[in-house]
Amino acid sequence: MELDAQKIQNLKTVVIFSTLGLGTATGLFFLARHFYKKTRANISQSRSLEEGDPATYAKQLKMAFDNDNYFGWGTNEKLVMQVFNELPSKSMYTKVQREYSRLYGRSLNADLEDELSSEEYNEVIRILNAKK
Repeated sequence: MELDAQKIQNLKTVVIFSTLGLGTATGLFFLARHFYKKTRANISQSRSLEEGDPATYAKQLKMAFDNDNYFGWGTNEKLVMQVFNELPSKSMYTKVQREYSRLYGRSLNADLEDELSSEEYNEVIRILNAKK
């Protein structure tokens, strides 16, 4: 009887320490992932000062979404159209999408759909489709 109680106690100890180990490993994974994403965003942020870099276009689009008027709300549609007119190619737009996601953790396409009217969004798509 005493031997069974000791086996049960040992099993409880193994389960507890296994759970703690798994929880610690999961926490370390998410912490490392957070720092990796932050590092990638910092690299994109530093490159966003260079003209013609995808991070620069991504930053300009985010600024257009956030800064239309003195109150800081609304979208500057003219700036959005200007940025899309300045994009040299569709492949550059793909890079801009990736940088936008790295910098802001959001989808550029989803933000475009959210910030623009359907007519403005269709105009952006037309501009993009005209690129090679």
